[in-house]
This record gives sequence, C-alpha cells and structure tokens, in this order.
Amino acid sequence: MIQVFFAALLLAQDMDPEKKYMPAFEAANKAIDASRAAGMDKQELDKAAGEVEKVLQILVDTGKPPYKNAKHYKKAELKTREILRRIDTLLRDAGIDEREALQSAHDRVQAVHEKLLEGVMMKKP
Repeated sequence: MIQVFFAALLLAQDMDPEKKYMPAFEAANKAIDASRAAGMDKQELDKAAGEVEKVLQILVDTGKPPYKNAKHYKKAELKTREILRRIDTLLRDAGIDEREALQSAHDRVQAVHEKLLEGVMMKKP
C-alpha cells in the first residue's frame, strides 16, 4: 500500500506539468461511469465536473498562455467535449425529475469547455 503511494507520488513529481491534467480526465470518466451505475447519482456527476474544472486550473497554473500551450489546450478541449457528450447521454436517459439536479454538472463542464475553446482560438497579442 505504501509502495503504491510512493510510486504514484514519484510519477506525479516526474510528470510534465502540462500533462498532469490527463489523470483528472480519467477520474472524471470513472465518476461518470459510477454515476450511471448508481442510477444517475448527482454526487458522482458533481465529482466529474470538479475534475474537469481541475483540468482548467492545472493548465492555467503552468503559467504559459494558451497560444504557447495550444497543443495541451486543444487536447483538453477535445476530452472535455467527449465528457460533455457522455453527460448529455446521461441527461437524456435520466427521468424528468432527475434532470434538473444533473444539469448543474453539465453547465459547469460546459463553462470549462468554453474557456478552453477560447484559449485555443485566442490570437497572439
């Protein structure tokens, strides 16, 4: 158990700061899977939305403007679009009374997607 923790810690330290966002997407996908398995669990979808917000924060924390880091912003934008599609599917499959509760997670992910897209499309100053 302790060895696994230290291995993960070393991996996180060695990882390129610009690539630290990928595990957050994996966690978001797992949370969406868990939400579907738990019968459209709102807490799991909120967890997924939080992970996607974490991705944006990781990219901003690199200190590079999006036009110098366009490759990573574009990858993040594509992954975020994929997560949005999965959440849309959950919303369509959910009952009418459950949709309002699940919509907040969709809106949060949509806001991150728009910010990432703005970063990708931004011109150099």
